[in-house]
Amino acid sequence: MNKKILLLIGKPIGIRVLNFLSKKKKYDIETWSSSKELTENKNIKYFKSKKEFIKFFINKKKKYNILIIVYWPWLLPAKLFTKFKNSINFHPAYLPYGRGWYPHVHTLIKKFKWGVTLHKIFPGMDNGDIWCQKEIKFNKFSTATDLYTISSNEILKLFKKNFQKILNGKIIAKKQNGKILTFYKKNLFKYDKLILNKKYKLIDLIKINNARSFKKKTFNFFEYKGEKYSFKIDIKKL
Repeated sequence: MNKKILLLIGKPIGIRVLNFLSKKKKYDIETWSSSKELTENKNIKYFKSKKEFIKFFINKKKKYNILIIVYWPWLLPAKLFTKFKNSINFHPAYLPYGRGWYPHVHTLIKKFKWGVTLHKIFPGMDNGDIWCQKEIKFNKFSTATDLYTISSNEILKLFKKNFQKILNGKIIAKKQNGKILTFYKKNLFKYDKLILNKKYKLIDLIKINNARSFKKKTFNFFEYKGEKYSFKIDIKKL
């Protein structure tokens, strides 16, 4: 009998996970997305809100061998945990350093240990036992874009290497160990506004700039005479 997999995806890396799993004929995969942009594939269904998502699964009788969550934005309430026997969550941090939102942004500024982790899902935020993880080094001038791209590639490699072992019970999940660092969405905003007459060390300004720029977009700004101005430093090696 095929293993029943519930796959919840919130970012494009979720499509790469689905493509990998779909090559295995022994899996019955049900895929849902929180982003309508990812539903071009007819096999992916869409939830427009957390409320709709929870209501659907509370009333759903089907149960799954394993739940896989790939950058899903909504926490699972405890009452949904009866729907699956096992679980894997993708998290772009070296847990417990960097629970919560956008850990790659905070590590660029605070420079704590960083990497990627596959862990079990417990009620709460990224607090489940760890299946496996990989530490990733970055340099002084790495950007949020760099870390996001590297973590997406490395966590997918980690998943491909270990998924079958997890599913077959050949890996024992371990408790998280270390200093817990948790970040929320609101924690990002304190980096965005720069004060025009404040003295900054250049290295600190570079860290803030690199952390709060993503691809061609910047979130940094300053105000002058009631007007807002965006601020971005372009750094190139000579």
